[in-house]
Amino acid sequence: MENKSTIEAYETIRQKTAAFHLTSDLFAGKVFEDTDACQELCRILLQNETIVLRNVKTQYVIRNLETHSVELDILAEEASGDLINIELQMYREPAPLKRTRYYLANIDMSILEKGRPYQELPDVTIICITKDDFIGGKKGFYGKNAITTVQGANNRLDNGLHEHYFNLEYPTDHAKTNELLNYLQNSDPFYQTNTFPKIVERVKYFKIQKEGVAIMCEIADRIRQEGEEAGKAKGIIEGKISGKIESILELLEELGNIPGHLMQRIELETSPDILHKWLKCAAKAADLAEFEANM
Repeated sequence: MENKSTIEAYETIRQKTAAFHLTSDLFAGKVFEDTDACQELCRILLQNETIVLRNVKTQYVIRNLETHSVELDILAEEASGDLINIELQMYREPAPLKRTRYYLANIDMSILEKGRPYQELPDVTIICITKDDFIGGKKGFYGKNAITTVQGANNRLDNGLHEHYFNLEYPTDHAKTNELLNYLQNSDPFYQTNTFPKIVERVKYFKIQKEGVAIMCEIADRIRQEGEEAGKAKGIIEGKISGKIESILELLEELGNIPGHLMQRIELETSPDILHKWLKCAAKAADLAEFEANM
C-alpha cells in the first residue's frame, strides 16, 4: 500500500509537468539553461552550425536603479564573445519592436565598462519568438537588416545588432526551423528526431524522470505561492486606498456638494501617501474651497 501511494503521488506531480511546453518561459528556462540544448536552439534558428556557446543564463535580470529593469528569457555567450538573446513572447505585446530596442540597449549598457571604446562592444543577436505574426506579412520569419545604397551599390550598415523574428502562426522556409518551432508548442518527451536530440533529452528529463519532475514542481509551486502572496499584498494595498478615498469623500460631503472634477481626481488617486495627506486636509477644512486649495 505504501509503494502504491508513492507511485500515485509521483504520477500526480508528473501530470503537472506534462502540461509544460517550451513556449513557457518557466519551462524553457530550465531546459535551455543547458549549454548543449541552447546551442542546438541557436544553431537551428540562426541556420549556423558553427555556433559554439560557452555560457548560458536564463531568466537573466539586468537591474536599473533609475530606469525600468529587464529580465531576459535566455542570454547566451558565444565562444567569440558575441551574445545571443532569445525571448519567448506568447502573449500579445503592444510594442514588440520597442521592447527589442530597449532590451538591446540594456544589454549594451550592462557589458561596456566605463572608459572602454565602443568598438569593444560584441555583436548582439536577438531572437524573438511570438505566438502570432504581429508584423502581418503572413510569414514565419522576419530578419531586420540595415541596407543603404551608395553609388549604385548595396552596402550593409552593420552596427553589430541583429534581429530575428519568428512566429508560430506561419511556417518558415527552413524545414529544421519549422520542426523546432512545432516542437516548442507540443514538447513531447518521447519525440524522435536527429535535428535537436539534446533539447528532447532535456524535455524528457523534466517531464518524465523523477528528479527533473520534482525540480519543475518545486519551481511551479514556489511561483504560485509568490503570486498568491503578491496578490494578497496588492489586495491589502487596494483595500487601504479604497478605504481612504471613501473616508475623504465622507468628510467632504459634510461640507457640501462635491464638484465632479474634484470627486474624479480623488477617486482616481492611487498613492496612499497623497490620500493620507488629503484625508488630513478634509478633516481640517472649513469648506470645499479650502480643501481644494490645500490639496
